[in-house]
Amino acid sequence: MGPFISGILLASLLRTVAQQVPTSWRKPNITVSPADRVSLAEAAIQEAITFIDTTNGLFPDPENSYGGSGAFYSQLVEFDMATNQTQYESLVEQYFFLAAKNLGGLGATNFTGTLNYGHAAALALSAYKNSQYRVYADQVWWAVQPYTVAPSDVKAGFMTQKNITIISTCAGITVAGGTFRDKTPSDSLVNVLSTGGYLVLSALLAEATGEAIYLHAAEASANFLTNHLLNAKHIVQDGMYVSTTDSCQLAAEINQISYNTGLLIEGLAILYSISSNSSFFDLIQQLVTAAIGNSAWQENGNGIIANGVAKSSDGLLPRALITAMTRNAVAPALQSIIKAYLSVQYNAVVDLATTQGSNLYSSSWNGPPSTSFSPGNQSNAIQVLINSIGLNNHTAVIQTNHTTVSETSTSAMSASHKSSQIGPIVGSVVGGLILLLGILAGIFICMQTLQSPTPFIITPGAQSSNFNQVKTSAVEPIVPAAAIPLPPSKLGLVTQSSTRYDQGSSSAQHTGSAATASPPGASQSDLEGGWAADQLYSASDEPPEYHASPTIISR
Repeated sequence: MGPFISGILLASLLRTVAQQVPTSWRKPNITVSPADRVSLAEAAIQEAITFIDTTNGLFPDPENSYGGSGAFYSQLVEFDMATNQTQYESLVEQYFFLAAKNLGGLGATNFTGTLNYGHAAALALSAYKNSQYRVYADQVWWAVQPYTVAPSDVKAGFMTQKNITIISTCAGITVAGGTFRDKTPSDSLVNVLSTGGYLVLSALLAEATGEAIYLHAAEASANFLTNHLLNAKHIVQDGMYVSTTDSCQLAAEINQISYNTGLLIEGLAILYSISSNSSFFDLIQQLVTAAIGNSAWQENGNGIIANGVAKSSDGLLPRALITAMTRNAVAPALQSIIKAYLSVQYNAVVDLATTQGSNLYSSSWNGPPSTSFSPGNQSNAIQVLINSIGLNNHTAVIQTNHTTVSETSTSAMSASHKSSQIGPIVGSVVGGLILLLGILAGIFICMQTLQSPTPFIITPGAQSSNFNQVKTSAVEPIVPAAAIPLPPSKLGLVTQSSTRYDQGSSSAQHTGSAATASPPGASQSDLEGGWAADQLYSASDEPPEYHASPTIISR
């Protein structure tokens, strides 16, 4: 059967182990009209716009918050896509132009320091068909690429940008595909915010351009995450140290954080839309099921995302779930539970995280409301408000002790599955289902321990026919050579046979490690939209202490 539950068994489980929305979930239906949802999202966006400095296109204190500005650009594009209009097209263009001019003064030439600008540019490229966004997206992609471990780096045992000896394998599986969290030469940590952010950016560019160089990079990132950071519960851990002196040590954390699993879901969903690879599809079902039911980031079983001691919000997991649904990467049996889960987040944001008419949102969606503006908090809330726009009528089947009660509302994305029974949720309250899932989990874990960790191989080139072979014109950097740590000609990126991913990449399979992960506490600058955990800064920048802040949507 292999390390993942087979597609046939998974489909059978989703059909036969019917699971209703837990009664403990707070308000799993949206009763607000679609038009009012658009207005509410727009009001939150307009509130954020008032805090953008018109001279540089950035939020206040850009030295710490500029990653949040990039996340906001993404949301302007997403709003236009959700409403099928171009209301913010000119504003996004203006912001990018101003930010490109001003970020260099902060040591962030070509948008280095966060992947948010790359994500925003890739979305804008698809939404507005403006080739300038390809330039911006490529600037970010090429800035991160030299800090992503290639097969050639593994073979050599080192990379030019680091002064560490790179371990070749962990649990017998290559570490190629991992992206370092920052540029510090001695730092050997590869984490999810960097690797997952690069996965999503590469997948978006592959989807938008049809060029194989991005597809291979996305596959390599996905392979690293699933092979090394996906635990036996299908929760993604924060990171791993990859020097020979670290012995594949996992990053120490206090709590599991929802955005790590969200990034993998989002990246795999985009890859699935490109390749229709059934292995991606099957893994997405398991990740979604685990994420929605994971008690580590949901307080008192109410279904509201609440990360860490501060019960902080997260816009990345909701965005990932919408991405999976819009790209048909989840089975019908899971769609209704996703819709209900997103409805819970929407109602929490609207009811508990803000006061009526203020359009300001707090870090915790459990409340209390905020009276001050924070780029990270506002962006997380805006993400959920935008996600709700595409949610149409559906019926949430709410679990009771003896019966099920159907609540019809104006939420969720497709009316075609109104009375769907829901797939299993880890940690559900039905004793029989817990027993069945426990038996299956036991079988699953036993199978993992009995077999050696052999990666499931993604065959390079097994993609849609519209993908081009890598050509010189496709891979030459659009940014000045001086802005890239190494020019492509030195990296062998001219032809497909010589790309850094020329040895192919293997698909998702984890090693069965049950070690859990979660981040240290966040500094105040992190909580206010500061440096994201994946920021690639140089040692000379004297970066602040690393924090994986759950309040930051910036990647």
